[in-house]
Parts: sequence; structure tokens; C-alpha cells
Amino acid sequence: MQDGSDQPSAEEGAAVWRFLSHEDDLSDAKRGLDEELLMRNLAEALTYKSIAPKDAAGGDWSGHARFQEFLKRAFPYLWRSAQVEHVGLSLMITLEGSYRSLQPLLLISHQDVVPVQPGTEGDWTHGAFEGFSDDCYVWGRGAIDMKSHLMGVLEATEYLLKRGFTPRRTLIICLGHDEENYGTGARRMAEVLRQRRIRPFMLVDEGDYTVSDLTALGAPGRCCIRVGMVEKGYADLLLTVQSAGGHSSNPFGGTSLGIMSQAISRLVEHRWPLELIGTERELLETVGPLVTEGALASLLAGGREGIQANAPQIAELLAGQRAFYPNVQTTVAPTMISGGSSAANVMPQSMRATINYRLLAGTTVADVLERAREDLRDLPVQVAVDQETSNDPSCASSAASEGFRLLKSVAARYFVEPATGQPLPLVPSIAKGASDARLYEGVCDACLRFSPFLVDPEESARGVHGTNERITRRSYVHGIRFFVRLIQEACL
Repeated sequence: MQDGSDQPSAEEGAAVWRFLSHEDDLSDAKRGLDEELLMRNLAEALTYKSIAPKDAAGGDWSGHARFQEFLKRAFPYLWRSAQVEHVGLSLMITLEGSYRSLQPLLLISHQDVVPVQPGTEGDWTHGAFEGFSDDCYVWGRGAIDMKSHLMGVLEATEYLLKRGFTPRRTLIICLGHDEENYGTGARRMAEVLRQRRIRPFMLVDEGDYTVSDLTALGAPGRCCIRVGMVEKGYADLLLTVQSAGGHSSNPFGGTSLGIMSQAISRLVEHRWPLELIGTERELLETVGPLVTEGALASLLAGGREGIQANAPQIAELLAGQRAFYPNVQTTVAPTMISGGSSAANVMPQSMRATINYRLLAGTTVADVLERAREDLRDLPVQVAVDQETSNDPSCASSAASEGFRLLKSVAARYFVEPATGQPLPLVPSIAKGASDARLYEGVCDACLRFSPFLVDPEESARGVHGTNERITRRSYVHGIRFFVRLIQEACL
């Protein structure tokens, strides 16, 4: 809770609850979802410290092993009915369909969670790995990112199998083990699919968990749910400056810190061009009819043709808003610097800095390195890219795909605008963070990042990787309803 009190308010989370529809689905006392069992299972899942260690070869992976033993106990129907393969520490679960000609449905999640920031353990209302459940929330690391999603997919599949579910289309569930650090598990499972010539018709991975307010675009009172169709790329640019150091009374030729400051300033001030990429145009085309106020209203009025003609002006307007600025530009953020002197009258010798770039589609890591070297060509600065952490933007999935249409159809039942009773629009969007989804793009053309386990934006911003991560019971059960129906509609 925001105020740190011991008991959560029953009203917290009410903002997101108002968007939930058909909560009576699967509520029959005999054949419906067993809410108390769902909460016990999720709470126990949150007790396992499935943290991917920084030292992948020699680190402690025992939390993953215990978590997987729990999954086997918690989902007996699934473990009996499906082929469960261990791909390293990742799990690939295949429930064969009777029609082999149909492309499979692929649902992915990751088992690992981020560690608790040292020194903040006592700030948690309930222990980060206690797995505490009360009348409103289930608390613990991974409650949002993303054991709720993982458990929800498995609960939905187990529910169907208990009731005699026999799929026509094959269902594949891939549970990576190291998404937060390396992504090697997802890479290996994607390679297994490639070698077997398996090409799913759609993939669903975690999204941003929230309902987005469209007021800033000029649609007051209207909201949408974003579906990540493309991920921005990521690059850590490494800068190094060496100097002789010495007493600060004679800084002839400048200091390494001064040169580094100049280099950082140049990179930040040389802004990348604004651009309205295809996915952002699809978003604007979808929400355009809702935009009735402000400068964007007239620019979007012509639909696709209007957006095409007015793209430069639209990009300028979006760049002026905090929420949309990253969608129209490759961003540059100096994040780390080290090597400063320990005394005010001593000049530093070796300075190091890291500049974090998030790359808009169409820009590559190689482009970042080339441009930085050109910007700093007259300065004595070594420029490199951390190849282990950097990657180009993903491919873009299309809103015209069969997978997106199916996702939209199922979401229309379960998420509505309370004022109008109409389905909340699902809009294509740009995912600013990395996920395992991009690692499957070689075997799947519709990689969709969407979470039906909704939380309020403030809760997401504070708690996804922060203190007091938690999810409402109500939202968790509703997400399972969503996956039950998605699997039914895709596989029956």
C-alpha cells in the first residue's frame, strides 16, 4: 500500500476493476474456477526465489528447481496430458492437437523474478517471498512480473483439461528461466521450434498490465489497452577517457572528467530524428475516431491518409508529451559514470560512462555506434558498444494478423469502457522494454505482448520491480477467465 499500513483498503484497485466485464463467467459453484485454490497456488508460487543469478554457470538455480517441482504438483492434469520437456532450465509444454495441419498457439512466460533491492527488505508490508494472500491482494515478488501470467496460463489449461478438453489445435507453453538477465532459455526454445519446423500462428507474452488513458491525445474520458507489436532496440554505449591526472592547479589540456562531460553533452544534444513508425500509425488510426479535442484531432481526422500526410506534425506533437515521446524517437539517457577523483584538488585519470539508448524500429546498434564515433571524432574518447546487453529492434507484428484479431475478439468480452459499455479498444503499440517475445520472431509472425492481469498504472510503476509488488485477487481470476476463452477459441 502507498501509506505503508498493514491492511490494504478494499477500494484500492477499484479503478482498474471498473473495466472488467463478464466476471460471472466460470463462476458456477461446481464447475467454475475455485478462487481459493487459485490464490493458494499463486501465493505458493511467489515463495520460490527463482532469481536468475548473474553468474549463470556457477550461480544458485535451486529456486527454479523447487518452483518446477511445485508446478508438477499443482497441475497434475497438464503434466499427465502434455509432453513436458526441460530445455536446460526452461520448460516447453506441448499439448498435441488432433489437427496437425493447424499452426499451434504459443503462450510464453518466464519463471525468473528480479531480486529485492538490498536494504529494502524491511520496507515490504509482507515479505517479498512470503506469498501472502488477504481478502484483496496476493503479495510477493513476481505477483505482477510475471508469475501471475505464468500461473494464469497454467491454471486456465488445467481447468480445461479437468473438464475433458481435447484441442484440435496444438497448444505450446514455453516458460523461460532467465528473461530478466539473459534470455538464453527463450532463445533455445525458439531454436527447438525452428529445428522442428513448428511455426505458431500467434504468440502471447507479457504486456504492460495497465489500461491507458487517452486524455493526453485529446480523447478525454476514453481509454484503451495497448498490445506491444514491436520492441525498441537496446544499446549500452561505453565511453572511456584517459588522462595523466595530477594537481588541479594546472589543468592544461583539460581533465578526463571535463572531456567526458563534453562527450556526454554532445551525444545528448544531438537528438535523433522524430519518426512516426508503422506501429504508432496503426495506434493512431485505431484511436483517431475517439480524439475530439486538441491539436491532434484535425491531424487524425482523415484516418490513414491524414496520418500519412500529417506524420511530421503528429510526431512533433507526440514528442512534447512524456507518455508518447519515446514512441517517436530513439532516446539517449546517460545512466552511469565512474572514475572521479577522491579529492577536490586532484584531477581524475580514467573516466568511464555508459549511455543507454532505446532504438526506434529502423535504427540499429551499428547506427548508434557509428553516429557516436562521428559526433566524438575530435575528442580523445574511446567509444564501444556492450555487445552482451545490446540488441536491434524487433520485427513488427501486424494488426491485420489472425492472432491480433483473435486477441481483440476475446478481450472485447472481458474489458469494457464502463461509461459506454463498449469494448475497450486494443491498440497496437511500441513496447519500450525488452521481453522474450522478440526471441521467437524467427518462428512466429504475430508476437503479441498483452497481459489480461490488469493493475492500475500507479501500481505498475511502483511495484513491477519495486517494493510491495502485488496483484488483486479479482484481476488475477479475471485474467484466467481470459486465457480459458482464448485457448478455447484458438484450439477447439
